Amino acid sequence: MAKVAPQEYRMVAVGDLEPHPDNPHRGDVDVIVASIKKHGFYGSVVAQKSRMRIVAGEHRWRGARKAGLKHVPTVIIDVNDETAQRIMLADNRLAEYGQYDDAKLAELLQSLPDLDGTGWRDEDLADLLDDLGDDIDIVHDEPAQPKPAPAPAAAPAHPVDEDDLAEDGEDQDRDDHEDDEDDEPDVDDVGPAAAAPPPRPKAGALVELIVPLTAALHEEVTALIADIRTRDGVVPLAEVVVAALRTHAERQR
Repeated sequence: MAKVAPQEYRMVAVGDLEPHPDNPHRGDVDVIVASIKKHGFYGSVVAQKSRMRIVAGEHRWRGARKAGLKHVPTVIIDVNDETAQRIMLADNRLAEYGQYDDAKLAELLQSLPDLDGTGWRDEDLADLLDDLGDDIDIVHDEPAQPKPAPAPAAAPAHPVDEDDLAEDGEDQDRDDHEDDEDDEPDVDDVGPAAAAPPPRPKAGALVELIVPLTAALHEEVTALIADIRTRDGVVPLAEVVVAALRTHAERQR
C-alpha cells in the first residue's frame, strides 16, 4: 500500500550537505545556475537523515552553492542506505520515461519574450521547428487534364430517297418558322454563342493548391499540423485543409 515516507522540511546550510558518492548522474550545473539567478531557488533538496547525503537534487544543490546561496530548503527523510540508493536511482530514472509534445513545446517557447533561465536556447527552438517542418509531407500534385470531347457519331448509311429529301426540307422550313416566332430560347438549342462549361477534373485526379505564407504563418501552420497529427495520427494534409475550410465557411454563415 502506498504511503508517505517519514520526512521533515527545514533550511539547511549548504556546507552541511554532501553529494551521494554512488550517484551516476551528471548534470549541467551552469544551466541550473542560470535558472536560479533568473527565478531564484525553488523546490528543495532531498537528503538522507543519518548521513545528510543528497539522494535527490544534487545538481540543484551544486547550482545553489555555485550561485552563492548559504542555505537551501531540504526535505530530510529517515531511510536506510539501500532505500536511499533506490530513491536516488528512481529520481534520476523516472524523468527519462517522459517525452515532449514537440508542437506544444515549440508554441510555449515561442510565446516567451526570451528563453533566459529555461534551459532552452534559441538554437534549440530553431532545431525543434526544423524537425516539426520535416514531419510535413510536401506533395507536388499534377493539375487535372480536361477530358476530351467524344467524337460525333457518324450518320448511318442508307439509300437516299427523293421523297424523303422533300419531306425533310418541308420539316426544316416549318421548324425554322417556329423558331423565329419563339422569343424564348429553347433549352435544347445550341448556338455558336453558347458558353461551354469549364472542364471538371476527372474522378481521382489531383488538383494543385498553392498557398503563399509568410514566415510567421508558415511556423504556425507547421505547428498546428504537427499538433493535429500528434492527436489524430497520420492525417492526409488535404483532409486537414478541407476540414479547416469547411469550419471557416460555417462560421461565416
